[in-house]
Amino acid sequence: MTGASVRKLITMMVWAMLGVGCSSDVPVGSAEPGATAAAAGNDNGGLIAAAQAQAQGPLPQGTVRLARGQIMDPSGFEKPIVANTVLVPVGWRPQGGVAWRAGDPCAVSDYTVNWSAVAPDGISAIAFVAKPSWSIVKSYLQYDRGPPGPCETAHWTTAREFLEALARQTSPEVRILDYATRQDLIEQMDKQNRMMPPINSDLVRLTLRSDAGQILFAHTVNGRDVREMITASVLFGETQIADVMNPGRTGMVILNAAPTSVTYARAPAGALNPELSDVITKSVTPTPDWSRRTFQYNMKKQQDAFEAMMRQGKYSELQRQQMFNDHQKKMADSQTAQAQRDKMYDQNSLLSDRIQRENVEAIRGVETYHEPVDGGVVQLDNKYDHAWRVRDGTYLLTDDPNFRPGLVGLEGEELKRVE
Repeated sequence: MTGASVRKLITMMVWAMLGVGCSSDVPVGSAEPGATAAAAGNDNGGLIAAAQAQAQGPLPQGTVRLARGQIMDPSGFEKPIVANTVLVPVGWRPQGGVAWRAGDPCAVSDYTVNWSAVAPDGISAIAFVAKPSWSIVKSYLQYDRGPPGPCETAHWTTAREFLEALARQTSPEVRILDYATRQDLIEQMDKQNRMMPPINSDLVRLTLRSDAGQILFAHTVNGRDVREMITASVLFGETQIADVMNPGRTGMVILNAAPTSVTYARAPAGALNPELSDVITKSVTPTPDWSRRTFQYNMKKQQDAFEAMMRQGKYSELQRQQMFNDHQKKMADSQTAQAQRDKMYDQNSLLSDRIQRENVEAIRGVETYHEPVDGGVVQLDNKYDHAWRVRDGTYLLTDDPNFRPGLVGLEGEELKRVE
């Protein structure tokens, strides 16, 4: 078995165990942030609440109004299904959805959300954009490790290096204005990483590291001065692989980097709301049906990767039995972790289990409110002190204690937190 084969199998197995893979055909640095073709003809990006009431005048600064929408998966299963629900600024036009690119060796997942929402001015926009993963390989093998893998094209070891590269690819005249580490996103990733089953055996040892940040830069679009912000979370996984031909020695170290979330936000100079991308990101909620189907897909992928490794590797019977036992435990741990993730969005659990709800709120950075019309709960960005539900089904978020929807000609009621 060649070094290249070892590298490919181990990398595939590691990402399968983590529930991510390695696909994206999204052009980097397009004129619109995250500009994508509509997924399989889904050019409205999901339904938006109809018959929205018109506000009589502009909303106060710092107040946002959001409508319910859907992010569709048009081609992953036997029929189009709703993959996620999402809140979209009222009046913005959504497009895109879930795109499947199974087989791309450098995709963060076989399924990715390439979705955007554009404001009526045609400049302001928010986009979720899939970006390729990359690998850095250091080999200690005495035999040929083979040619570089297809993802060994970058050497970024931090989120900042990655984001600076993305900003410079956006436009030739980019002026980088600011960078900030997103410690809140790092902590969220760390909490979710702890829900993953460990990968630690005599043959493979995986160490995870979370990094996240946001970069602000200036450039022009259609002759207009704009400000753009990219926020990204990157999961770094360092995998130490034993040299099976020389027991006790490390054969290879692979640093796999997966951008698990990349969000673009853009607006004319002086009009960028830096909070808006977080508001929309936190509102994304996977549907139970899509979550179940993708979990089953990932479990099969993990099983196929394990069986391929067992077929192609030269292992003793003792090593095979140990690998089999480890694999069975990881599969069981994966099912437990998925059940925990599903509880993060289960309305009954959020209403009845205070400890579970508080854990979810801490991980996602949200506040849980009673939904006064539809029943159940709605989770909204916890950076805002007040949330209102308008009669037409839209939501208003504000920090202004004196704001009332009636001030702009809307009817609604203030949401109550779930205690």
